Amino acid sequence: MTDPPLVSVIIPVYNQAEYLADAVHSALAQSYPSLEVIIIDDASTDGSDRVIAGFSGDPRVAALRNAENLDCARTFNVGIREAKGTYYAILAADDSWEPGFLEALVAALEENPGAAFAYCRVNLMDPRGRKKPRRNDRIFYDRDFCGDQFEEIVRWINPIPHHATVVRKSCAEEAGLYDPELTTTHDWDLWLRLARKHPVAFVNRYLANYRVHQANVSMRRSREGDKERFIFSLLDRVFAREGLPGSLASEKCRIYARACLDVAEAYRVVRDYPAMRRLAGRALDYSRDPLLYLPYRRLLAALLNPLN
Repeated sequence: MTDPPLVSVIIPVYNQAEYLADAVHSALAQSYPSLEVIIIDDASTDGSDRVIAGFSGDPRVAALRNAENLDCARTFNVGIREAKGTYYAILAADDSWEPGFLEALVAALEENPGAAFAYCRVNLMDPRGRKKPRRNDRIFYDRDFCGDQFEEIVRWINPIPHHATVVRKSCAEEAGLYDPELTTTHDWDLWLRLARKHPVAFVNRYLANYRVHQANVSMRRSREGDKERFIFSLLDRVFAREGLPGSLASEKCRIYARACLDVAEAYRVVRDYPAMRRLAGRALDYSRDPLLYLPYRRLLAALLNPLN
């Protein structure tokens, strides 16, 4: 038997000392035997360095520190360039994995050597670590699957959580890694570039845990307006390219409306109600199909609330 391929687990951290140890422990507890863990401190100021030092005795763990805060995409690229593995997986410092995560996703990639990356379903996790399966995701496969998923990745405004993936490093390098100018949607951008050229594998199991809390990076980006700016920038780029499948071209208004609703919902979560109403209005400009709005019940309730 040949040795299993090495997987490089990259854990970037910026001021997430409270959760970091849980993330690292979940990586080191993987049933998959061949891994390295690269922790990158993105110039934290909250004592994350002391948490990282607690893992210094494990030979599987390497630690780096950026001299200045580089933000997500640049830090991911630092980790990939340091990685020695055939595959890499990025685990946010406030998220975690189930013990069989790497084993299942690497198996999917080994069984499908043309696939650029594999992903799985996600549990939602509260700040105390209590989990429940995310039932309202946008994954419509009810079994393991590998194939062309580009249209779904466009149509559903990135249904693939970043920390629920294992990526074939050579494919990411060929695609140019993460766009350093993106402070959010950097994962969606890479999935789009990879899925244009390669099949994608899906594992129908709940193996990754996404922690929901107010200091979450995605919430911060919503408050700052980056989510709105970059989602529409990427969609504009997709629809400006030649050779777009006709099925997507015919759904353009519906897809833009869904993007507006997603951003409006993000503004609702961070209680930016003027921005929420503005994006909901943009959605109506694109499409008034009632079926499009049904999944956004909390958003619709907030729009009807006169206090918002």
